[in-house]
Amino acid sequence: MSRIQSFLENRFAPFATKLAGQRHLAAIRDGFISFMPFLIIGSLFIIIQDFPAPGWQELQAKLFGEGFNQFIILPKRVTYDIMSLYIVAAISYKLAQSYRIDAFSAAMLGISSFVLLSPITTTIDIDGQTHVVSRVITVGGWYGTNGILVAIITALVVTEIFNYFIKHNITIKMPEGVPPAVSRAFSALLPGFFILVMMLLVRLLFLQTKYQYIHEFIYNLVSLPMQRIVANNLFGAIGTVFAISLLWSIGLNGGTIVNGIMRPFWVPLQDANLAAIEAGKLPPNIITEQFFDMIWIGGAGATLAVVFLLMFKAKSRQYKELGKMSLAPGLFNINEPIMFGLPVVLNPIGIIPLVLGPVAITIVNYLAMAFNIVARPTGVIIPWTTPPIIQGFLITGHISGAILQIVDILIVMLIWWPFIAIMDKKRVEEESKMVYNGDNKSMNM
Repeated sequence: MSRIQSFLENRFAPFATKLAGQRHLAAIRDGFISFMPFLIIGSLFIIIQDFPAPGWQELQAKLFGEGFNQFIILPKRVTYDIMSLYIVAAISYKLAQSYRIDAFSAAMLGISSFVLLSPITTTIDIDGQTHVVSRVITVGGWYGTNGILVAIITALVVTEIFNYFIKHNITIKMPEGVPPAVSRAFSALLPGFFILVMMLLVRLLFLQTKYQYIHEFIYNLVSLPMQRIVANNLFGAIGTVFAISLLWSIGLNGGTIVNGIMRPFWVPLQDANLAAIEAGKLPPNIITEQFFDMIWIGGAGATLAVVFLLMFKAKSRQYKELGKMSLAPGLFNINEPIMFGLPVVLNPIGIIPLVLGPVAITIVNYLAMAFNIVARPTGVIIPWTTPPIIQGFLITGHISGAILQIVDILIVMLIWWPFIAIMDKKRVEEESKMVYNGDNKSMNM
């Protein structure tokens, strides 16, 4: 145990801390987080459109007319379906902020560069004939979730070039007395011109290939293989929860680190599930970010089970009180009272079930969904503070998701119980010694 703790403290923790603070990964992570509220808003309208209740669609049509179903989904179209435009702006903005340069100009250059690299034509069918329509930015496709990887790369490259120009003073200098806002705008002129010319050349280069656009190239060579090998299979899911739990064991928020890396590969899978639901089909993908939301019952490590054990099985007065105080936060997936109060962080005994619990229910949940015993995630995003069981129902759109989370809590309780018993026994002994020493002191007085 001491060797494990020494390795975590002296080797793993410094590496993980450095990774979490890496400028570009932080910009990607913060960019997605800043856009997350809008995805939740879009998801709320998806729930309204496709609420899992018999006769809901017919009721909507009866009350509001036949076209209401497509009208109410418009907020989803302007959030999910042009997501890449928002993401390229958000990441450019966050990275520019870290360099302390004009973040707004970086975001605008990110958007314009992304559009330059993307198709601006589409096809429509009229009376059985296909027509090409030019000068169109489509809703969905490469402007939606499929273009996220290109959006990330574009944001990083554009901001790095912009930063190079600014830091090396390759800008147009305005005379003194010119308002700062005007001066700052003109400082983006030279780097902006260079960046857009460069993106135009990249577009021209890919038009000469079979891919036509960089999106197709990146999607086939990077995104699809990553989805198949890492993002959308059981082993990748196990690796994800293992990494997040291990990072939490040393006090680092593993979700912000790992999710920031994996989210670009999960989002297209989630969008495919949404598209299937809209078409009246079953969701094709099990692994989405919402799959992991169902794992983290009570927060990372699925620690709501620990709260129940402390409340109902622990004999230590301190642990019982900790369980009671941790219940309200745990019901809203806030785990810090358990992580730092038990503690689990840097506790060799607690680290083992912290990792084993989520891994076990990841396997159970994946197999339950793979064999269609439990409904798969619909792709709807809900706030991470949504209480468990309600969360499972909303994520899957089915009562089976709620039942699965109850089963998960019981499984994690079984895994944690032997370790809680060890810690509880030790804590009771310590409390008994404190009481005994206190009695002795009062007798001596």
